[in-house]
Amino acid sequence: MTTELASYSSVYVSAASVFDSATSVLATVTAEASSKSLAIIVEQAKATMSYYSLAQAAATITDPGAASSASAEAAVASAIMKELFDDNSFYGGNAPSLGGNIALLVVMSVFLAMQVVYGAIYRNWWFFTCFTCGLILEVLGYCGRIWSSQNIMSFNGYVLQLVCLTLAPCFIMAGIYYTIGEMTIIMGQMYSLLKPMQYSLIFIMCDITALVLQAIGGGVASNALSLFESTRGGADIMVGGLAFQVFSIALFQFFWYIFLFRCYRSYRKHGDDSFDPQYASVRKRQVFLVYIGFISLAVIFVFIRSIYRLIELAQGFSGHLAVTEIYFFILEALMMALAICLMLITYPGAVYGRNTKIEVDKSVRGLFENTWCSSRLHRKDPVEPAEPDTHEKEKAAEPL
Repeated sequence: MTTELASYSSVYVSAASVFDSATSVLATVTAEASSKSLAIIVEQAKATMSYYSLAQAAATITDPGAASSASAEAAVASAIMKELFDDNSFYGGNAPSLGGNIALLVVMSVFLAMQVVYGAIYRNWWFFTCFTCGLILEVLGYCGRIWSSQNIMSFNGYVLQLVCLTLAPCFIMAGIYYTIGEMTIIMGQMYSLLKPMQYSLIFIMCDITALVLQAIGGGVASNALSLFESTRGGADIMVGGLAFQVFSIALFQFFWYIFLFRCYRSYRKHGDDSFDPQYASVRKRQVFLVYIGFISLAVIFVFIRSIYRLIELAQGFSGHLAVTEIYFFILEALMMALAICLMLITYPGAVYGRNTKIEVDKSVRGLFENTWCSSRLHRKDPVEPAEPDTHEKEKAAEPL
């Protein structure tokens, strides 16, 4: 009991010191943000002093009735302390899991190391650059969450994880978009509604637009947080960026599945002869079909993650999804880890072959030439031999 009372007294003295210091500074400060920050500190210190004073009284009063009353008042003060803490801390007062986020940091760091090694071996520079940037952001994001797990009041830790984990998928998808352009060359451009470089131009521009909107929204929200103001405006901008990202990924899947359907239909009729013979050796690799399936799954995983983030931010930074970490682990961390893992298992350079060069036409003509009209002119499907007409058959059958 003596130790417990000493602890109460120590905390009370500490809170009183903070209260006195903050109150004296608050009387002279002029900056609005500083005033709000100090006012919050004063309120928290006052609530802390009230709770520990009542707790100490409840522990020392001998009269049962008075002790019970002091305990009840201490419980009320404790509830006020918790409410103040939750209202003025990030994640709704629920600190991120240290163990879970360390595990995710390790996973993303391993993926980043694998990406660097693969990039050095296969030299798929566009894919390498995009995925490396995305993975660096993932690593930084989980560093921010680990930081927050140790100090839930850390503004820098919260913003670091918010911005990095929100932006990382844009770079991951940029790498996949370019890969699809390469796939149209391997199979044959006549099967695609878009030219190879158009996938990169259109959807990477969509990615950049979403990226800029999310970055602006993150900046506005971060500034609002630093000023202890509403983050609704910044969140709304980020929602707009995420909504555009969801739309662009959905549109991309439309083009991708039409491309796959056309390839499948042609293969059923004519076999591999209907595709570009230059890359027949690539298509004959057993991993090639797995690669196509993994690309499709990776896009779906990122799509699910983007929908989750869209709903999360639409609810606000203190919404149910934002403050419940299990949703984050399943719908953000797991989805991104699976998408990245699938693309690393079937790394483009390894699938194509180290010495295979997929030349994507980056010229203006290659970019803007009408694929829809020219597809039939360039079609490489085998042509069935024409049947001779009846008159020719009869003529051939007549004796000389």
